Amino acid sequence: MKKGLLFASLVLGFAPPAAAGGIFYNSNQSAEYMRMFDRNSAVDNADIVYYNMAATPRLKDGWTFNASDQMIFQKATVRTIGNPVVGDRTYTSDNPVLLVPNFYAAYKKGDWAAFVGIQTIGATAIREWKEGLPTLDLLGKQLAGYGQASTSTVIGADALAHGATPAQALAAGLGTEYFPSNSYLKGSSYYVAFRVGGALQLDPRWSVAAAARFVTSRQAIVGSVDGYCTYNLYNHDLRTHERVVIDVEDTANGFSGEVALNWTPTPAWVVSLTYEMATPLNFKTKVKDGKDGGGLFVDGAKAHLDLPQVVRMGVGYQLSPEVRLSCGANAYLEKSVNFDKLDNPQFGIKAKDAYRNTYEESAAVEWQATPRWLFSLGVNFNQIGQRQGSTLDISVPGAHANYMSIGTGFQVEVSKGLKLNVGLAHTAFQTKYKNADAGDAQLKAAFAAQGVTISPTKEYNKQYFIFALGLDYHF
Repeated sequence: MKKGLLFASLVLGFAPPAAAGGIFYNSNQSAEYMRMFDRNSAVDNADIVYYNMAATPRLKDGWTFNASDQMIFQKATVRTIGNPVVGDRTYTSDNPVLLVPNFYAAYKKGDWAAFVGIQTIGATAIREWKEGLPTLDLLGKQLAGYGQASTSTVIGADALAHGATPAQALAAGLGTEYFPSNSYLKGSSYYVAFRVGGALQLDPRWSVAAAARFVTSRQAIVGSVDGYCTYNLYNHDLRTHERVVIDVEDTANGFSGEVALNWTPTPAWVVSLTYEMATPLNFKTKVKDGKDGGGLFVDGAKAHLDLPQVVRMGVGYQLSPEVRLSCGANAYLEKSVNFDKLDNPQFGIKAKDAYRNTYEESAAVEWQATPRWLFSLGVNFNQIGQRQGSTLDISVPGAHANYMSIGTGFQVEVSKGLKLNVGLAHTAFQTKYKNADAGDAQLKAAFAAQGVTISPTKEYNKQYFIFALGLDYHF
């Protein structure tokens, strides 16, 4: 093995979407959504500025405001299996995110409506790995000399000269007893969208809408890697301490638009269709105080990580005066946008091959128990577009797998024109999955070159509990 074997570049996985959505795109845009996971055919509250903007002419005349926040309690784990270098252990990130806000305002008069929205449209969260990640711990050992011929030869030769068998000497040279390491990583991210648009009721059945959108995004990474060599035997003092520090941020802005159609074939049915254009985001890297991770980040470097085109559709049916059923589907066309920021030649990952489209389906039921109280329950299934073979513990967006989400909650009319929404939701991988990534493959090959067979791999899992509060006010 050689120093720096695994690290030509480093891009960190910090904040994938917290509920349903695409790889970088959030569907969870209101408290109403979190209590049912299906709002594409909604016609009631001002969060339809996002979910079904063509239905805004169906709101009551006047102003309607909607504001919400989501509190996200998350847990992500990476478990190493069969790894003789960092050991078999579980790395955990479990910090909460207490502020994920969204705001909408719509003004409706007669057959037309105008609206604005401020949304956390993309991956907006904080992820902290207090004990680092496997690949970072391996980097620490490499920085201190682990795997270098000069150190391995000395340690092995010393062992052989002092009674070890050739096999024991080889094991000593490959061992990590004298190479402790530790790491730390914290990533934060936000994608905020500002939208403005309008809608027109063409006739009792058909309405259309269009909107323009500005997106601003920031991704920040802070971390450190420490590697030590403690070997000091037989007049060979190899002791050292090597440290790299990371403090960088990437920023980007972009513009896009969207169009929508709403069809009401009968008073009981609603059918909606929305198309969101891709938002080009060319991120620029800023390295703070020279903390570039030992040259892993380049100040001023640019690379694209666009938000994809999205096609959303929904169907709603008023089964009875008390019960409404709905279902929907979203397609995130990630295959057709520029994800060059995720390219990693050292690991053989090309983003255009590693990412396909993401799809999700949802269904919900709402029950108007009393004139004031409404209860809901919904489910969402997500088929993620990231190929699991492209997963790296240190990569954007980290591990992804197919998700399942369940949401429930209620809406209560607090006073005339004022409604409170409360949502409780759970999102998790449908199944844990294992992946021997390119780093594991390189480690396996390095040991094989010494005649030693290993089969390192990693197991990934994620889950989220979400509590959402929102107010919808009309006057």
